[in-house]
Amino acid sequence: MKIAVAAILQESNNFSPVPTTYDDFNPVFGPAVLTRHTGKLTEMGGFLDILTPADVEIAPLCAAWAITANRLRKPDFTRLKSDFAYHLADANPDALLLAMHGAQTAQGEDDVEGSILAVAREILGPHKPIFLTLDLHANITQRMVTLANAIVGYHTYPHIDMFETGQKAARLLLRTLAGELRPTMAYRKLPLIIQAENSQTHRGPMHALFAAAQALEASGLAEAISIFPVQPWLDIAEMGCAVVAVTNNKPKAAQRHADALARRLWRGKSDFEITLTPVPAAIAAAIALPTGPTILAESSDSTGSGSPGDSTGVLKHLLKAQLSGPAAIFLVDPATVAAAFAAGVGATITRKIGASFDKKHSQPVPVSAYVKLLSDGTWTARARGYNTGITTSMGRAAVLVSGHVHILIAERSAMTVDPELFRSHGIDPVYCQIVVVKSPNGFRAAYEPFAAAIFVVDTPGVSSANLRQLPFKRVSRPLYPLDPDTPTPEGL
Repeated sequence: MKIAVAAILQESNNFSPVPTTYDDFNPVFGPAVLTRHTGKLTEMGGFLDILTPADVEIAPLCAAWAITANRLRKPDFTRLKSDFAYHLADANPDALLLAMHGAQTAQGEDDVEGSILAVAREILGPHKPIFLTLDLHANITQRMVTLANAIVGYHTYPHIDMFETGQKAARLLLRTLAGELRPTMAYRKLPLIIQAENSQTHRGPMHALFAAAQALEASGLAEAISIFPVQPWLDIAEMGCAVVAVTNNKPKAAQRHADALARRLWRGKSDFEITLTPVPAAIAAAIALPTGPTILAESSDSTGSGSPGDSTGVLKHLLKAQLSGPAAIFLVDPATVAAAFAAGVGATITRKIGASFDKKHSQPVPVSAYVKLLSDGTWTARARGYNTGITTSMGRAAVLVSGHVHILIAERSAMTVDPELFRSHGIDPVYCQIVVVKSPNGFRAAYEPFAAAIFVVDTPGVSSANLRQLPFKRVSRPLYPLDPDTPTPEGL
């Protein structure tokens, strides 16, 4: 029995000014997939953890991950899809385990996951099982549900169960191949998008929904229940939250479970609204606290949500603040990195920084700063969550110090949810007065344990929580909360 494993993961933000390219995925193929992911806390790592001791042959196809940005360029999508198809056809497996995000788009393609599944189904035929793992923020389409035998999503946000999700999908697939499980899937789509900032699963309104999903799985009434409060920065027609249920040959029960949880999500939709804090007020509160660090979450420039990471919406206030301790902030600015390298460690550079890509929502700010550190920008994620154990590069990087403000500047975007981003460059967030993370929620897993306070601040950007201010053009209307009077879907 041969089982193919593959991972092609990216989340899209259709308001981002930065397109995605093939090289952004840093793809590897064949045995290199095993080298990259064996023992790592990723979905692929979970696949391999379950399949390795099983009496099966593992066929590693590809592993590709790109940070969130706008659509993948059309020729690059064609190339990536062709690479996947070639390796799948060459392997000719009995089944496929596929890890994807669920909210990826490309030029000319709103549903990359559905397109990849169509390629896989054409190669494998109608009877070989395809099991798909997805991020909790996936946008579920009819094509995904039709082409996959089972969809299994994360149960946590911040996402700390990627490995376990991979394990779950692999176990279900092995049971299917053994004849113990006949997966039957149903879903319910909602005309609803949700702010990410208030949808964490360890507390708040989302917690009870996922507790109910886990109870259904634990009872044996369902094999997998996945709730998908879709990320809200997709401007596509088939857009909205969804619930997917997988049962063992019980289609009516699967639909009943999906409808019941979707009904609860719809009825509690207003509970997810969040009030953002003005930046000056958040900084003043941080200064007033006897100890730090205070975390300022600039979600509108979230690098994990497709923003370019170049906003000066918080930086401009930090540079003027009367701080008594260090503040740390990440910024994407290739030209300033080049200037820092040209000047060298120990030099002082004076220039305008920031707003390198998104010039609509912020402006460059003048700064005179000491070049403290230069690096190749390579670091390894350590916190439980995104790509734990995987080494990535954000291009060359520099640490600039202006007063108490430590600015980690990189040539390319990086996830800011792991303190290791700063620690790998000589800045320890634990000892800072203020740490700015460009994330709506994912940072909480690593930062909440030592944060003195957390504020989600109000700045403009392409991943703003102010959803009604975003320039949606293609989503189907009505859609809540863009349309507050959106009627309750039939049957709920």
